[in-house]
Amino acid sequence: MLRSLILPARLAWLAAGLGLLVAPSAASAESIAAEQAFERTCFDRRVDGAAGTVTRRVTAEASGLLNARLSAGGDWDVAVFDADSGRTVAAAAGFGADELAQGIVSEGQQLVVQACRQPGAGARASLDVRTEQVSAPDAGGYRPKQVFVAAPTRARRQQLADLGLDLTEHGSAAGIDVVLHRRAEEEQLRRAGFQWVVRVADLAARDRADRREDRAYARAVPASGLPSGRTTYRRLFEYESDLKQLVAERPDLVKPITLRNRTWEGRRVMGVEITREPGASDGKPVFLQLGAHHAREWPSSEHALEWAFQLVRGYDDDERTRRLVDATRTIVVPIVNPDGFNLSREAGEVNGAGGGRAGNEPQNIATWLATGEYKRKNCRDGNSDRALCTGAATGLGTDPNRNYAGFWGGPGAGTTLTDETYRGPAPFSEPETRNVREFVSRRQVTTLISNHTFSNLVLRPPGLASEGPPPDEDRGYKALGDAMAAANGYASQYGYQLYDTTGSTDDWSYYATGGFGYTFEVGPSNFHPPFADVVAEWEGTSTAAAGGNRGAYYLAQESTADPARHSLLAGRAPAGATLRLRKSFLTETSPVVDELGREGERRSVRDTLDSTLLVGRDGAFSWHVNPSTRPIVARDRGRAATGSPSASQTFAEAPPDEVSCQDAAFAPTPPPTCYEDNPITIPGAPADNGRASIRIDWGAPTSDYDMAVYRRGSDGALTPVGVSGQGDTTFEQVILADPAPGEYVARVFAYEAPATDPWAGEVTFAGPEPFRPARKETWRLTCERPRGRVREARDVLIERGERQDLDLSC
Repeated sequence: MLRSLILPARLAWLAAGLGLLVAPSAASAESIAAEQAFERTCFDRRVDGAAGTVTRRVTAEASGLLNARLSAGGDWDVAVFDADSGRTVAAAAGFGADELAQGIVSEGQQLVVQACRQPGAGARASLDVRTEQVSAPDAGGYRPKQVFVAAPTRARRQQLADLGLDLTEHGSAAGIDVVLHRRAEEEQLRRAGFQWVVRVADLAARDRADRREDRAYARAVPASGLPSGRTTYRRLFEYESDLKQLVAERPDLVKPITLRNRTWEGRRVMGVEITREPGASDGKPVFLQLGAHHAREWPSSEHALEWAFQLVRGYDDDERTRRLVDATRTIVVPIVNPDGFNLSREAGEVNGAGGGRAGNEPQNIATWLATGEYKRKNCRDGNSDRALCTGAATGLGTDPNRNYAGFWGGPGAGTTLTDETYRGPAPFSEPETRNVREFVSRRQVTTLISNHTFSNLVLRPPGLASEGPPPDEDRGYKALGDAMAAANGYASQYGYQLYDTTGSTDDWSYYATGGFGYTFEVGPSNFHPPFADVVAEWEGTSTAAAGGNRGAYYLAQESTADPARHSLLAGRAPAGATLRLRKSFLTETSPVVDELGREGERRSVRDTLDSTLLVGRDGAFSWHVNPSTRPIVARDRGRAATGSPSASQTFAEAPPDEVSCQDAAFAPTPPPTCYEDNPITIPGAPADNGRASIRIDWGAPTSDYDMAVYRRGSDGALTPVGVSGQGDTTFEQVILADPAPGEYVARVFAYEAPATDPWAGEVTFAGPEPFRPARKETWRLTCERPRGRVREARDVLIERGERQDLDLSC
């Protein structure tokens, strides 16, 4: 039976607190039956009364989300159509018959639900259709916009990142583009002393114009230059259908992949595996392509899926493609976050996206959807174990690309539920990230690309500047990033070069497994631009570079096939034996920052890498694997203390009080009446101060101070080394790692500070991170016979680019 959508009392309270009304209609699951299979696509059009289908007429009881859940044995699909126009409102067409079709409806809308039995499926299914009422939060007429926030120093960019706003990866040494969803976020920027210019005043209006351009493009271009020929953005059910189509077209090259963990709304995350003889266990190196960690980044999933089409449809006619498909194993998961993606894409459909309409739903729904289209996160209800899929204006959900264990809990990730970069309650707390973690942990993924939008970047770890260059920087890691960037015309750089981020996909995958991981930020200036731009980014016609992302992906595929970029175990073992490589270890997070900005202890997460190979009939094997030593332990970390940290220092506000000066805070030459300079000394030897925390506190969050910290040179000149300007708090804090001994100044600005609420400051010191020398690690290799009996075991130390020949007699 399908699960009902039940709104618990706590969830209703939280939604009401955000100005959002969510309430499900009453409904019950119905048993349906079809005596034969339906051979066509279920969602293309209504086929009332056709053999193999079951239809039901439904009236939407409220404006909001229509959910049609279907469960059966085998493979059934489901679609929902507007009864008057025949337009597809929602559909689901995944592998199997555990489906959720979710679309946006208005109260009283007449609908037709169509369930289709696919070949090989059982005759009976269970269908549950209901409506979730969703009323828009009162935005006070605010229209989501994209702004450029001036942040001319790295410290100011990091301060901006730590505000928890919706930052893009599009920026420069001058500042960063930010999406603002609420008027309160503008005030948050002001209170932190930031200035900005508006790039896009009304994102929903810009998107409607883009979608009009899409419709004109689709009319003028029968088939695009993409391998699939696609001319409009896919909806979630079209991704599902295309994945099934690839499997049906070439079962000799493609097999379906379904990841283990269901999303919060109960969906399965799907993909395909592509190689010659895809069902074999043959030791080929693995290339993993991921899209749509972030819901609104539609081109990221388009390019991921088009790579699957490129490999499958180019196999017979292109020698390069055939050679790479034969030599490697490619996994494509186009949508990591299907719950969030579906809401964003369906919001875009109502707002005029894809091949859809110009936005003719009632205005209250269209207003809510304008924010839903820019949803970034998944559909988790806060920190509960339930789903609540709402528009971006409510700020609910977890950012999957801040939820991986790699440096989790540090800077550049939100600490509160409504932060757009909210990291989640724990590393890997989200089913979406657990899916990727488990898959990578069970395969030897030697290359990973996580596709995003936008900024024309090829990023590689680390996301934290304090980590320094990765150990494999000069062993092909940088070279591949630079080569891919040359192909698509993007910039190749570290993840931290704009600002620190923590909890990202490639930081975890690279440092835990040694497989090269990259993030592509596709396109220059839009989360989902006109579809013609998606085609141009693929082909390379959007820049002066030749090859586009298609060319960049080919380079990644060739690097995957190159044993110099990973390691190789080869030799002989008894036919039918199972070889297993295993390693278990603790992955450390960053010192976990709490909601008050205080650094706590690191957390540890148990990771286990466990992959297998089945030895063939001839007894020979060739297994492409990652190096045995994880990059995170491959270099020295920390240092030995040469003394004890210094005693704390205090400083306090001195009369007369500063004059509040909201517009002058952090200005190059602010009026001297709006700030107070406080001299600080960071002692040198015999003290050893590996860390200095400069912090001011006051009584009420309605007061607001900001702080900048400078180092004073021998000539008296001040060089900025850190800033803090949060707003809506009772403290500001700057942390300096391994600060040079000398004289400093803590400049405190009175942003909005009554004389009745003075601040008090303190400088505290800590020793350096304890020294941990670099070390080597081994794989534990076992040779197992039937029923898992281990007949031989050994430790294997193997470096990148190394081949080891083994003779196993198990």
